Amino acid sequence: MSSAAPLSSAEAILAAAKELKLRRLAAMPPPEPIGKAKKARKPNNHDARCRLRIPHSEYRQLVKLKKRLAKRGLPSKKGQLVRAGLLLLGHVDLIDLKVAIRNVIAPEPVLYKVK
Repeated sequence: MSSAAPLSSAEAILAAAKELKLRRLAAMPPPEPIGKAKKARKPNNHDARCRLRIPHSEYRQLVKLKKRLAKRGLPSKKGQLVRAGLLLLGHVDLIDLKVAIRNVIAPEPVLYKVK
């Protein structure tokens, strides 16, 4: 044990109170947060909105394909065509996909006229 000087009665009371407080804190469950408890979030399957910039020539191809499908009795929207193309790209071989990406011409930046 330590060979410290004997504690005065006030110091002994403070030490005992501190020890008692530490024991109580150790025995208590952790405090719950104040306010409403947050519910577990469910994964949402909401549609993500995205805007794409494509050249006007590719946009015209999209419209032509849409009209061609409508003539065959399969009306569709441009977004559906893009999603169908994405599904098809998921099944393409990686080498063919790399070649297709290299062949895509990036759209030219739009230059705004300064007045």
